Amino acid sequence: MVAKLKKQLEVTPEMASNYSNQWVLEGVKQYTELLESADPSAIAVQLALWRANHTQYIANSRAIDALDLPVNVSGSRLAVLRALYCEPTKSMALSAISKAAFISPTMVTNLVDGLERGGLVKRVGSPDDRRVSIACLTDEGKAAFETILPVMSQRMTEACAGFTEEEKQTLVSLLQRLY
Repeated sequence: MVAKLKKQLEVTPEMASNYSNQWVLEGVKQYTELLESADPSAIAVQLALWRANHTQYIANSRAIDALDLPVNVSGSRLAVLRALYCEPTKSMALSAISKAAFISPTMVTNLVDGLERGGLVKRVGSPDDRRVSIACLTDEGKAAFETILPVMSQRMTEACAGFTEEEKQTLVSLLQRLY
C-alpha cells in the first residue's frame, strides 16, 4: 500500500522542457502522483541515468555481438575480462575480481563459469590456499579482449561526441557524487 498519495502532478512548460524525454517525464509524473515525498528532479536524474545506461548497454552489446566471439562478453563479463587483462599476471582470485569489477562474488563465479565454457578464461586452484579459485586469462581471452578494446573505445567516444571536454569532466564529477 502506498502511503500519503499525492495529487496529480501538474506539468509546467518549464518541467516539460527540462525533462524533454517523454519516458522520463512520464516516470516523474507516476512517482509524484504516488508519493507525497517524491522529489521530481531526483526522480528525473535517476530515470535519465537508467535510460542512458540501458541505451548504451544495448549499443555496446550489439557492437560486441558483431565481433562474433566464441561467447557473449558484453556487460559484466566484459568487466571480468578487463580486470584480468589489466592485471600484470593476467590472473586473479575470484574475490579480487569481485572487488576490482564491483560485482558480487556469486556473480563473478557465474561469469567466470561462462567465460570458461567459452575458452576465454581457465580456473585453477591457488597453490597457497585450496579454498581460493583463480581465474586466468587464456590466449583466446587475451585476443578477444584485444578485439573488443578498440570497439569499446570507439563506442565510448561516439556516445560522448555531443559533449565538450569540459562537459564530459563535469558529468563525470556529478555522477561520482552518486556513489
